[in-house]
Amino acid sequence: MIFGEWPDQKAEKIRGEEPIERTSSLNMPTQSRAKEVARNFISYNPFFTVFIKPVHVADGRLPLPDLKGIIENKEKYLKLQLGERSWNVKLLNNRLSAGWTSFASESELQPGDVCVFELINREDSVFKVHVFKRQC
Repeated sequence: MIFGEWPDQKAEKIRGEEPIERTSSLNMPTQSRAKEVARNFISYNPFFTVFIKPVHVADGRLPLPDLKGIIENKEKYLKLQLGERSWNVKLLNNRLSAGWTSFASESELQPGDVCVFELINREDSVFKVHVFKRQC
């Protein structure tokens, strides 16, 4: 499933919280395409943007930006949702580890893709993942 059509994008709010204002990416990627995705993504929820590199697909780990104040940075499981599917992925030392390989493989992530991880449930640490496929 591929997301990324700007005109049809609808902002959701975190369950049980009222949106205050549109948020911007918690990080600003260095790659130009990822920057464009981060600038154009509309959400009232905290989100971060990741440019997928070959090592992210092959290594089984994904480094994350600082999520201080968003979720606790302690060893725990996060839920990643993509379409109707979800995966439990371990957060360890500010990285996604156990479960990341399954998520990356089953969602057919490729180097050059850009992922936006949008926090949609703070209590249960659920992130909706939006995948913007690489441009050929």
